[in-house]
Amino acid sequence: MATREIVVVGGGIAGVPTAYGIKAELGDEARVTVVSERPRFHFIPSNPWLALGWRRPEEVSFELEPLLQSRGIRLRAQALAAAEPEQRRIRLADGETLSWDYLVLATGIRPLWDELPGARADGRVHSVILPEEVSRARAAWQEYLRRPGPVVIGAVPGASILGPMYEYAFLLDADLRRRGLRGRVPVALITPEPYPGHLGLDRPVEREALEQALAAHDIEWIGNARLEELGDGQARFTTAGEGGGTQTRPYEYAVAWPRFGGTEALRDMPWADAAGLFRVDEALRAHGQERIFALGTCTARERLTDTPVPVGVPDAVYPAQQQAALVARNVVHGLHGQPPVSAAIERERWIADMGERGAAYLAAPHLPLRDVNWLRRGRWVFEAKREFENHYIQQVLFGAGEHAHVATLTRRLLERVHGAAPEPGTRLDTAGIAVGDALRRRLEALAAQLGRPAPVLARELLEEAVAEAWSYLDRDTRDRAEERLREELLRELDAERERVQFEGGAP
Repeated sequence: MATREIVVVGGGIAGVPTAYGIKAELGDEARVTVVSERPRFHFIPSNPWLALGWRRPEEVSFELEPLLQSRGIRLRAQALAAAEPEQRRIRLADGETLSWDYLVLATGIRPLWDELPGARADGRVHSVILPEEVSRARAAWQEYLRRPGPVVIGAVPGASILGPMYEYAFLLDADLRRRGLRGRVPVALITPEPYPGHLGLDRPVEREALEQALAAHDIEWIGNARLEELGDGQARFTTAGEGGGTQTRPYEYAVAWPRFGGTEALRDMPWADAAGLFRVDEALRAHGQERIFALGTCTARERLTDTPVPVGVPDAVYPAQQQAALVARNVVHGLHGQPPVSAAIERERWIADMGERGAAYLAAPHLPLRDVNWLRRGRWVFEAKREFENHYIQQVLFGAGEHAHVATLTRRLLERVHGAAPEPGTRLDTAGIAVGDALRRRLEALAAQLGRPAPVLARELLEEAVAEAWSYLDRDTRDRAEERLREELLRELDAERERVQFEGGAP
């Protein structure tokens, strides 16, 4: 039998796990190729942290080629130019064509900035959506801190995945407080939602808790708002409902959430909607196609609620992982003449950090969106976010020995041998583990060469060693360990704070 050709377009959270899953199932039976216009994998949920300097790019971004090669997967680091479904081939930006037996589209989103006049022309307006936008936002934030002024964080009508907007607002608040600047900076959050935490799901039980958190952090929340223009240091918007009208807020630094569309290269395909997002069936096949699948943020989703100002549908990493597993299974089923499996995703979990005195949401919704969440506040959320990152980054790094955690940490420390201030949220205590004199002396000598205090280096090495060991667990063992970790987190929270239980969607 001839080797089958599987092409996955997209090297992100949805595309890479899908390629891994297909190759693991088919082995030499198929040649799997990933097409990505970016040669690096980038963990998008960490963007709010990156934009404020709370993460380093090398912590959440990795070269794709060695990761894929370790799995026997090819990489074509080119943008997609066009698709020819009838001929079962795609064309890349450099003119090369790739033929396929099955095509998987995990192309992510395209911000529709044209719908927000002035945003691209004003150098004070930024975004934390795409990696290149985050880099600019990070550099501009450092410059802004020299001359701080009002901040506006806003989303346009129809914007989706609004949880990171709240996350960013609380992180920004925490960063300014840490620098002693918060009292000089008014912060306004402008959103199409009818109440805080609506998020396109309409679960009002969480409203009071989030309202209290916003008030406690002196963040002005403006809802039912149509953000119409950002430019010349002014946010212009109209509010719906009683007492509504046109208003403005000044800014020296602004972060905007536009609506999302699909990739330009495929926006005219018959399975794309008006914004270029892909319509899919229950098996995640592109509308009207038997051999083309689509998953992740590039797929179209109907609004779940009617609101005075349109609010888009939320999304999260965990569903993308579930979709990746399902698409991989359905590609294998198709090649073997078996029927496809439905994409009924039963559970979602998303932990979103909201600053040093922020909040986190643990969600476990069941279709049709019946869910239980916990809202917590406090420093514990740093640990939860770190585990959130570690888990999903491990899905990409697992099995790629060239990127072992301890080796990566040591290389990073050698690159900045004179040391640097620890990242925000890093505790300088050690685990208190007793070690022998020989190991202690070796640790102290190594710490001196790397420019780190010995207790700090010991803690960093232990964290990375545990992460590396975790990555080698088989799937069942890792799942049991993660369940134990979640149970332990909840026990610790219950011991420290009264739990607020409510129904609602997680940001």
